[in-house]
Amino acid sequence: MSVIPMAEIISASHDVVFKALFVRNPDLLRAFLRDVLDLPLTESDEVTILNPELIPETADGKLSRLDIHVNMAKRKFNIEMQARKMGFNTERVLYYWCEMYGEKFEAGGKYEDLEQTYSVNVLGFSFLNCKEYHSSYSIREGKRFDKLTDKLSIHIFELPKVPKELISGDNKQMWMELIKADSEEALEMVRTTTQNPAIQKDIDAVYALNADTVLREQIRQRDKAI
Repeated sequence: MSVIPMAEIISASHDVVFKALFVRNPDLLRAFLRDVLDLPLTESDEVTILNPELIPETADGKLSRLDIHVNMAKRKFNIEMQARKMGFNTERVLYYWCEMYGEKFEAGGKYEDLEQTYSVNVLGFSFLNCKEYHSSYSIREGKRFDKLTDKLSIHIFELPKVPKELISGDNKQMWMELIKADSEEALEMVRTTTQNPAIQKDIDAVYALNADTVLREQIRQRDKAI
């Protein structure tokens, strides 16, 4: 049982907590990606966080973003992931995509060797004019909606739209409930609803992050800067 009073829980929807959660618990990152992106990740696949440092004093959101590289048996791809409570910008996602390929793609290289990229955005506010809490975008034809390429896919999860009725076997929903949980009561509700061992472990990880006084000061400085 947590020693943190309910009112003091800072949820994983805060970008610093979100990033620290997976930097400090890389095994949970693998489970999160497997569940929310339906990736067939195995224990032998390499999942590497490229920017594990936390420097929340800057107002720029880049440093609280997770840059991830995944190396599977016959597939390599990149993931940009961040939780945001305000200020989501789709153009910035496209800029990041172009910038990443500008750094990695050498003259004379083959275009088909470009690695697939996912952009995962967990938003603490309603952003799109739809009922669904998970929306995914790719480059498609305007009338037939044929997919032109799978090199880039943008995923948006809107926390306020997550259904109030908890479904135990829906791991995607349970992860979102865990991320938005801002009280001990909410965290324990997720614990009693899901049987997913990774999510159960992640609940304890959120408690541990909230008990970290150094991290809480970093969060305070980050909020002050913004």
